[in-house]
Amino acid sequence: MLMAGINFFPISVSTWIARRIGGLMFLLLPKRRKLALQNLNIAFRDSKSSGERKKIARESFRHLATCIMEFFRLAKSVEQLKQHVSFSGTESLERAFARGKGVVLVMSHLGPWEYLGFLTYVKKYPTTVLGRPIRNPYFNRWVKSLRRSVNLDYADKTLGPRKLLSYLNQNRLVAITIDQWAGNEGLWIDFFKLPTSTISLPARLAEKTGCALIPAYCIRTGSGRYQIQILPEVAVDSDADNWVERVTRKLNQLLEEQIRLFPEQWVWTHKRWKAGKILEG
Repeated sequence: MLMAGINFFPISVSTWIARRIGGLMFLLLPKRRKLALQNLNIAFRDSKSSGERKKIARESFRHLATCIMEFFRLAKSVEQLKQHVSFSGTESLERAFARGKGVVLVMSHLGPWEYLGFLTYVKKYPTTVLGRPIRNPYFNRWVKSLRRSVNLDYADKTLGPRKLLSYLNQNRLVAITIDQWAGNEGLWIDFFKLPTSTISLPARLAEKTGCALIPAYCIRTGSGRYQIQILPEVAVDSDADNWVERVTRKLNQLLEEQIRLFPEQWVWTHKRWKAGKILEG
C-alpha cells in the first residue's frame, strides 16, 4: 500500500510529503535530534550559530525522509533517469577501468546515496556494493530486489578480504562507504578537526590490487533532480611514510569538503564521533 502510494504520486508531491514527515521526525525523535545537533556543533562550532545548526539539523531530517521515499521509487526513477540525472567526471572511471584492475568507489551517506546506482546502471559497470544486511529477512530481500533494478550486486561487509580482492581482480567496481564509525579496527583520522575511527579498507585494497580509489557523490539539485559527481582518482603511494593514514585522511578531507557545501544532505544522526569530548552548546 505504501509503495503503491509513493509510486502513484508525481515526485514533487512525494517529496512534499516526505519533507513534512521529516519535519515531524525532527520534533518527535528527541534523542536523534540531540545527536544531530551535537555532531553539528563539533563540525561547525566556530562558523555557524546555534540557529543555523538547528536549521541544518531540521533540513537533514527532511533530507533523510526524502531519501527513504526516493529509494522506494528506485525502480520507477530508472524509467525517467535521462531527464532527471546528470553526470560529471565519469572520465575518471573510464580511465580506471581501462587499466583492468578494478575500482573502489568511495561512497558516503551524503545526498541520495542509493541513487549512485544510476551510475553503474547507465555505464554498465559490473558493481558490488559492500554493506550490512538488514535484520528483517523479508525486508532485506525486498531491498536487494530494488538494488538489482539498477544492476547492483550486494555483498555482506563481513566478507573476507580474499573475496573483495577477487571482485577487483575481475575488474569490477566495489562500492564502500567511509563515513561510519569503524570501531577498533579503524584508524583515528581527523574529520572536521576531531579524530574518529575511520575505515582504512579502501586504501589497503588499492595498495594490494593497484585498483583506482575514486570518490563519488549523488547530490539532490531539486525535487526529483540529481547530479552524480565523480571526483578524480586519489593516488596511493605505498612507499611514503604512513601511507595508509595519508590516503584515508585525504578521503576524509574530500568528504568533509562536500559536506560543507551541502551540510543539509548529510546524515547527522549517525554517531560518527563515539569517543572524545562531545561539545555542548
